[in-house]
Amino acid sequence: MNEQDEARLVRLEELVAHQQAAIEDLSRQLTDSWRQAEKLGRELARLTDRFQDIEDTAGGPAANQRPPHW
Repeated sequence: MNEQDEARLVRLEELVAHQQAAIEDLSRQLTDSWRQAEKLGRELARLTDRFQDIEDTAGGPAANQRPPHW
């Protein structure tokens, strides 16, 4: 193998190493984002349930009823 081919091979190996590191970093970021999205989804569901419980126990007139002064 001549020097030009060897230099080309080294550049390709370096490129592959950088791409592999970038892929691993993106994979880590995607995993973290997925966990955060799941956590936020659970929190939204919990707050929605809590809000519904508060509405159910409020005891006020239903939203689609006219006020008594009409």
